Amino acid sequence: MSTAANQPPQANRPQAVPPKRDMVESKAPEQFKFDRIGQDIQGVLISIEPVQVKGKPAIEYMFQNEQNGARLTILGTNDLNKKLLAHHIGHFVQIRYENDDASIVQQGQSPMKMFHVSVAKNVEPGFEKLAG
Repeated sequence: MSTAANQPPQANRPQAVPPKRDMVESKAPEQFKFDRIGQDIQGVLISIEPVQVKGKPAIEYMFQNEQNGARLTILGTNDLNKKLLAHHIGHFVQIRYENDDASIVQQGQSPMKMFHVSVAKNVEPGFEKLAG
């Protein structure tokens, strides 16, 4: 019969050594806002999420920069929401703010921002699980 009295004292047991870990800070994505015609962003689209902005529903797109791994988010616009689709997740995307379309203006709002969106045909290596 084994009892605590039959066990060697704790001090005599080898202690588990925690593994060495190379830690890096995990930062929240930067919120990017297109405010000048000609601005562009590029990266792998990693998520599309519904969010609330000032009490109204919106869509947030998250990208990962291929050079440094930094993440950034942008809020959807009418034009972007039509061009960025769920099946683009895992693909490299380039977005350029092209112009403002003054012909599409609702009362009390700014002209609609128009974007040129290019999406790579294939999923980026390492992002296959996101593309599901």
